Amino acid sequence: MLTVKDLNVHYGGIHALKGIDLNVEQGQIVSLIGANGAGKSTSLNAIMNLIKYTGSVSYKGKDVKSTKTMDLVKAGLTLAPEGRRIFPNLTVTENLTLGAYARKGPEVAKDMDWVFELFPRMEERRTQKGGTLSGGEQQMLAIGRALMSRPELMMLDEPSLGLAPLVVKDIFKIIRTIHDSGVTVLLIEQNAKAALEVADHAYVLEVGKVVLEGPGRDLLKDPRVQSAYLGE
Repeated sequence: MLTVKDLNVHYGGIHALKGIDLNVEQGQIVSLIGANGAGKSTSLNAIMNLIKYTGSVSYKGKDVKSTKTMDLVKAGLTLAPEGRRIFPNLTVTENLTLGAYARKGPEVAKDMDWVFELFPRMEERRTQKGGTLSGGEQQMLAIGRALMSRPELMMLDEPSLGLAPLVVKDIFKIIRTIHDSGVTVLLIEQNAKAALEVADHAYVLEVGKVVLEGPGRDLLKDPRVQSAYLGE
């Protein structure tokens, strides 16, 4: 579904991504783990054409380097960004509606009902402004807003960042539910254990390079991963 080859990104004189290769097969959950500054978010921003890069990105077999971000969303590729980036002065319903800006028709209302089914607290707070929600609720809203574009491949950037452990468990349950509904997932996470437990396949980034890859369960047992990311 997604193929990235020799992806390079420069910020001025800084070589942020150094020839990254990765693949996401349809129906998988793929996790990308690494420390701060490893290049995880930069990878997703490049895939969405939010920043310039060299190399190639193919989505469903088509090179998308010259495709506008809005057209990528229309084609079924979406990103729930790091930091949530909800609209604080808009209500929950208004935030969700903006997630469906590229779509029209009665299906939009059905999708909003599904988001409220996934996140009952969002329905309880549907008229509440986004800026008044807790951190966990804002993350739920950010994921729900991304779902409103009806993605085939959903990219999640640090969905558990700054959240309490119980909320993190809820978020990962939701990710599994989204995946089980037929959505392919590319997940960026600093919570390496949770990310690898849920992943069919995973990549480890260090200083802009992929240094390890393999099935998530195998990487959980890898001594290098245990030492660097799991504190074992």
